[in-house]
Amino acid sequence: MRQSPVVETGSYPVTRKPARGRGTLLRLVGAGVMFTVMADTTATTLAVGLMQHGDAGNALPLNDLLWLTSAAFVPIAALLATAGRWADLFGRRRVLIIGLVVFVLGGLATLTVPDWPMVLAARAVQGVGAAAMIPASLAVLLGELPEHQRRGAIALWSSASGVGCLLMQAGGGWLAEGFGWRALFAPVVVVGMLLLLAATWLPPGLPAGRSGARTRPDMLGAVLLAASIGAIVLAISKATSWGVVCAYLAAGALVLLVLSLLRSRRHRVPAVDLTLWRRPGFAWGWLATWGFGVLSYGLLALQPLYLLHLGFPMLEVALWLTPTSVAVAVTAWLGGKVVRKLGPYGLIYVGATACGGSCVVALAQSGPTLWGLAASVGVGVGVGALAPGTSMATTLAAQPHQYASAVGAAVMSRMVGGAVGVATVSVVIGHPFMVGPMGGLASALAVCVAVSVLVGTLALIKMLRMPHATGEVMVLVPRKMLLELRMQLATVAAEADALLPPQPAADPGHAAVPAVPPQLGRGQAHAMRPGSQPRVHGGTRLARTPEGLSSWQ
Repeated sequence: MRQSPVVETGSYPVTRKPARGRGTLLRLVGAGVMFTVMADTTATTLAVGLMQHGDAGNALPLNDLLWLTSAAFVPIAALLATAGRWADLFGRRRVLIIGLVVFVLGGLATLTVPDWPMVLAARAVQGVGAAAMIPASLAVLLGELPEHQRRGAIALWSSASGVGCLLMQAGGGWLAEGFGWRALFAPVVVVGMLLLLAATWLPPGLPAGRSGARTRPDMLGAVLLAASIGAIVLAISKATSWGVVCAYLAAGALVLLVLSLLRSRRHRVPAVDLTLWRRPGFAWGWLATWGFGVLSYGLLALQPLYLLHLGFPMLEVALWLTPTSVAVAVTAWLGGKVVRKLGPYGLIYVGATACGGSCVVALAQSGPTLWGLAASVGVGVGVGALAPGTSMATTLAAQPHQYASAVGAAVMSRMVGGAVGVATVSVVIGHPFMVGPMGGLASALAVCVAVSVLVGTLALIKMLRMPHATGEVMVLVPRKMLLELRMQLATVAAEADALLPPQPAADPGHAAVPAVPPQLGRGQAHAMRPGSQPRVHGGTRLARTPEGLSSWQ
C-alpha cells in the first residue's frame, strides 16, 4: 500500500526560528552541558590512574579507588530516564537549572571534603545533577529550534563530549601535577557555574498546553525505576568482585523494573512513558544505542589499559589518547552534515564499520606503531559517528513533547551498555580465550569486533526494512485514509452546492436537465440529478454545480 508522510506535531507548537542571540545561547548551553559531563568523567579516570600509581591514593586498593567512578556512574544511569520524564512534565529549563545547582554543589564538596567516604558521597551528588542536566539540555535545545536545525544541534551536542574529553586530557595532567588530583574537578565546577547563569536566560521549554502535570506523577514508580536501573548497573560493574551477590542484586533489579512498568500501565502520569516505545523506530534506536554503549565504553576502557600494560606513565597515556578525542569531536560535528544523505542508521553503520576495522588493525600490532595510532584515530571516527547517529535515531523518533524522555531513555541505555562493555572487557582480559603475551588485550579487541558487527548488522537491517526512515518526527498515513478524507470533503462541497438557488429553466414546460458530457456513460448520469449524492466512477468524483457537472480526481 502506498503511504504518504505527514508531519505530526502532537501537542507541541510548530517551532519558529528563534532569534539569533537566543539560538546561539541554546546551542552554547546544550553543548556546554555535554562538555562538562564528559570532562568530569575524564577527570575521574585520570584521578583514579594518578592515585593508583602515586602517593595520592594513600595506599587504597584499586577496588576502593574505582568507587570514585561508580559513585557518579550509578546515579547517572539510574536517574536519566526519570529525570527526562520529569523534564517533559515540569519544564526542561527548570530541571536543567536544578541539575546544574546539584552538580555544582557536588563538585564544590569534591574539592573540599577531607574524608574518602565524603568524597564518594559528593561524587554521587554530582551524578544526580548530571542525570538531570543531560536530557533537559538537549530537550530544551531541540524544542526551541526549527525542525531542519535539529540534526545539526544533536551533532553539536554529541561533538561537545569529545571536546570536553580532549581538553581534560590535554590539561588534566598539568593540573594534577601542580595542584593534586582534586584540581581535576575544578574546571567543571567553574563551567557549571557559568552554565547555571546562562540557563536562567533560556526559554522554559514547556510544550503547548503543558504548564505542568495536573495530576501528581507516579513517584513510587519513579523510585522503583531508578532503584532497578541503579541495581542493574551496580551488579554489572561489580560482577568480578562481588560474585554471587551480583546475581541476587540483578534478580531484585528485574523485579523492581517489572513493578515499575506495571504501575506505568495504570497511572495517569507514569514514570515510564510507554507511548514512546510505540513510536516508529524508537526501539530500534534504543537497541543501537545500547550496542554503542557496550562498544564505546569497552574501547575507551581498553585503550588506557593497553598503554599502561606497555609501561607508559599515566600522563603520557593521556597524550596518546588525544588523537582519539580529536577524531570523536570532529567526526561527531561532521555527522550533522552528512546525516541528511546517509540517515541516522547509515551513520551508525559507518561508525560500527570504522570501530570494527580499527580493532582488526589493532589486533595485528604488538606495540605502539603508526598503524596503532591510525587504529586509535579510527576508533575515534567510529565513536564520533555512532554518537550523533544513535542520538538522532532515538530522539527524533519521539514526538516533540517527549524529547527529554527520549534523551533520558537513550542515554540510560548507553550507560547500561557501557557498564556491560567495561565489565566484559575486564573479565575477558583476566580470562582470555586467545593465547600469546597479550592474549587478554587481544581477546578484548576480538569482543569489540564482534559487537561492532552486531551494531552494524542492526543498522543495515533497519535500513533495508525501512529505507525511507530518516529519523524525522513523522508518521506514515495510509493513502487510503487521505482518499477517504478527500471524498468526505467532496461530499460536503456537493451538499453545500445543493443549497444554492436552482438554475432557471430554459423551457417553462420542462425541467432543466444538464446535458450529459460525451465522456460520461448512462450509469454516471445519476450524479447529475438534483439533490443526489456524488459518486465515484473509475476514480473520478462527480458533483452537480450551477453550471452543470463537474468532476475531479
